Amino acid sequence: MNGENYGNNRKRKYVWGALIIVLLTTCGILLLTWCGNGSLSEEEKKQRDSAIVATIQHHSRLFTAETTSRKTITYTSENKLTISLLGKDRVMKIPFGKTTATIPVNVTYKAYIDLGKVTRDDIIIDEKNKMIHITLPDPVVVETAVRVDHDKEKMDKEWFGKKLTYEEYRKLVRDAKEQAWEELTEEEMRVITETAKVTAGEMVTPFLHSLGFKNIMIEYRPTFTTKEIMKENY
Repeated sequence: MNGENYGNNRKRKYVWGALIIVLLTTCGILLLTWCGNGSLSEEEKKQRDSAIVATIQHHSRLFTAETTSRKTITYTSENKLTISLLGKDRVMKIPFGKTTATIPVNVTYKAYIDLGKVTRDDIIIDEKNKMIHITLPDPVVVETAVRVDHDKEKMDKEWFGKKLTYEEYRKLVRDAKEQAWEELTEEEMRVITETAKVTAGEMVTPFLHSLGFKNIMIEYRPTFTTKEIMKENY
């Protein structure tokens, strides 16, 4: 199995290496033509545009910013006994039957820009002024880790209290995870998404400079707000 994975990894490296060589060769030819004050034919423009899009898409997802949200959830239950008396059911609490659980949960989120979604329609090129304008996709936040802080976890069970079942315990952790997401502040969301935006721009800009673009504008959807952020599970 390890040998198979190693072979697949080597194959992927060769494929990406060949792609990069083709892109660099194409871009180099176009760069010499442009910088030499020559005009590009329609076919050369298509090759250049395809190379730009393919190189940007190659970066795909880049996780560049993260934040952690902490949520402590508390659970309390009392062991009860149901008895039938004169045709009616009565519920009675069992003495010393309380169970209390305190579960601290840390959830880590990371943000990225999916450059793999960039298309030619997102790019505007001004040939005369050697300017390029790119609109990148909206940032996405991914839940990458959920960890229970067992050192601070508490479980108190009286003599006749019921132990939490595995299913009940997992449900409490899931509830904590959902509440942690809901309680992330707008400022925390803004910081990680803005960091992802800046890093994506810094990655793309040097490549565009190498193609001879003097003026580079990288923007995002102007109407985007943190309330629209999509959450994905890793």
